[in-house]
Amino acid sequence: MKLHAPQYYANFHCIANKCVHNCCKAGWEIDIDNKTAEEYKKVKGQFGEKLRMNIDWNSPQKFIMDKHSNCPFLNENNLCDIITTLGENSLCQICTDHPRFYEWFGNVKECGIGLCCEEATRIILSQNTPFSTIEYDIPDEDTAEYNAELYQYLYNARKDIINYLDNHPSPITSNICDVLWYAYTLQQNIDSGLLDDEEIFEVRPYAANGNLENVLEFFLALEPNDKNWITYLNDCMHLCSNTPDKISNFDDANPQVSTYLKNISIYFVWRYFLKGVFDEDIVSKISLMAICVAVIKVLFYCKWLESGNITLNDCVEIVRQFSEEVEYSEENLEKLEEACYTNEYFSVENIINWLDKLKE
Repeated sequence: MKLHAPQYYANFHCIANKCVHNCCKAGWEIDIDNKTAEEYKKVKGQFGEKLRMNIDWNSPQKFIMDKHSNCPFLNENNLCDIITTLGENSLCQICTDHPRFYEWFGNVKECGIGLCCEEATRIILSQNTPFSTIEYDIPDEDTAEYNAELYQYLYNARKDIINYLDNHPSPITSNICDVLWYAYTLQQNIDSGLLDDEEIFEVRPYAANGNLENVLEFFLALEPNDKNWITYLNDCMHLCSNTPDKISNFDDANPQVSTYLKNISIYFVWRYFLKGVFDEDIVSKISLMAICVAVIKVLFYCKWLESGNITLNDCVEIVRQFSEEVEYSEENLEKLEEACYTNEYFSVENIINWLDKLKE
């Protein structure tokens, strides 16, 4: 079996107590796989007792968070007591994997690192070479059934999309518009059962409804992980509505941001596009990418308006928080994908229209 990963995947290592937003403090549930739970039952001594006292043994088994919603094994030095006491191999699967993600397609397993982790985000945003992948031989694993012909069709299309986003000379928001229209034509082919080859070409913005305020209002209606997220979005919305400054001035003053947005767009395509093999829906995958990149750009813009400048650290934190609120909430991610078909402001034409406004 082959493992495919972005070239930067091997560069990721947990920075442990150097991490400002430690994932052990994220307020998420930390489920414990059965194999690890059985091992925890065997740990002897005082630490073994502490382990078992801090686990909810109901299915699914999970750690009992402390009063601050932190993992009970995060110590005062911001390190994991399970690692320092039992070794890194004693972590449950979810802690071992985070922030890595995986998808399986027959004899191919794909992986990457997620934007909810500040170090992973720093690595992804900082890429200054064309996107490439590495391949490893790994032991065979169980995989779900899939349409091999559709997989090859989408695999080739994804390669073309990433290459276009990486290398086409137009502004990244223009390239995303082109890719979105390309996905729309591919979706028509899939729906008709004819997997014809298509080309990505430049599209003109449509005179359509909707604006960025409508988009931000949708995100305000999602269930927040951090209650401060809603206040933050409201402040950004107010700032955008009450500034005479043009977003083109932001682009001119911060050319590095274009690279960050390009890398984020490629991340979304790499992570989500091939999932269309299982549900035959690719428009929502590219719409998801386009919407998220647009909102992230607006949040970058607001930070610049507020502070007069924007650093890589600022961008990393904005993207990390956005990902935590949207990508790492299964409910919110599903609502966003569904909105790509049910929300009039998220139609392909409207997305192209308001993405074009991000160049004005």
